[in-house]
Amino acid sequence: MKLIESKKGIKNFFLYRGEEVLACSDKILIGKQILPAKDNDIYQYENEVLFQKIRKKGEIYSSYSRFDGNAFVEEDFRYKLKIYYNSEWSCSYEYTGGNSYFSLKNKGNKYDFEFSSDAKYEPMYFDTKHEILLLYHVLGESLIFYTKTGERLWEYKVEEGNQILEDAVIVVDDVVVITCVNEKNRIVSVEGYNLSSGEKIWKVDEVEHCRKKYVQGPNKILYGLTSYHCKDHTTELRFTELDPFTGKVEEVVLREGEYWSGVYHTTIHGNKLFYVHDNWVENSSSLGVIDLETREVIEDFPLGVAGGGLVAMPIVTDDKIYVHVRELNELRIYENAFK
Repeated sequence: MKLIESKKGIKNFFLYRGEEVLACSDKILIGKQILPAKDNDIYQYENEVLFQKIRKKGEIYSSYSRFDGNAFVEEDFRYKLKIYYNSEWSCSYEYTGGNSYFSLKNKGNKYDFEFSSDAKYEPMYFDTKHEILLLYHVLGESLIFYTKTGERLWEYKVEEGNQILEDAVIVVDDVVVITCVNEKNRIVSVEGYNLSSGEKIWKVDEVEHCRKKYVQGPNKILYGLTSYHCKDHTTELRFTELDPFTGKVEEVVLREGEYWSGVYHTTIHGNKLFYVHDNWVENSSSLGVIDLETREVIEDFPLGVAGGGLVAMPIVTDDKIYVHVRELNELRIYENAFK
């Protein structure tokens, strides 16, 4: 793995419309622009939107300033909590007095609705094609599906003692994949439903082959990567494919050994899955590449740093691989030789 460049003093890193965004303690660089910043400024990139969160003195909630191409401009939202779904759709929401309130916004158009509930619901996902909003019960007990105008379509409820795994609720075209875990955080069900009607399409029988987090490939297949601790105290690196339209699951063991324990932060570019292996063992984190066609690890490059959440998910372009090492406030840029 060829290192092209290393940049120090980088608190956070994003790619915004193909341009590098480098957040430092005293400035933020967006392409060729340099804007002043403070050490405690919080910048985020979410679903094609670059924004700054500002918490004013004496206030509980942050205001949001969105980058318009030249500067960060404060946006007006009806409610205190906000989320961006893409550059056109956003939602603000809050829960108070036994009621959940939501306000969707699209190019100046607003769609407001509310309903009574025993607990807070959060707008975890908005499908812009079907204009359907997925509301997630904060305790993971249910998912409610609404139109943008507040028409309730259907609700998914878990069995008692189980919980919806938020990271594994995935919408692909008109199918929503829902994964549930039990009190021991073990997967107990993986099912696919029609997004609009709630009709069950499929259910996975052997859930032990499923994962708690997936990334979607260019062929719309879902890919998962995890370490698995076997009864003989060895560790396997397991690679899973889940077809969201049929529920077909395939799992292969890529490698074995103690080294493969830890967490994997994954992304897909072309027909390759790139990962950062975030291992808690000192100096054992790595940057790797898996060929989706051959299902083989074709690269595993040591980063020489500790893990435990201190290395971010890789960001990949046609010619570069960006790895932000949070532990060192360092951005490493490697050559992408994996076409």
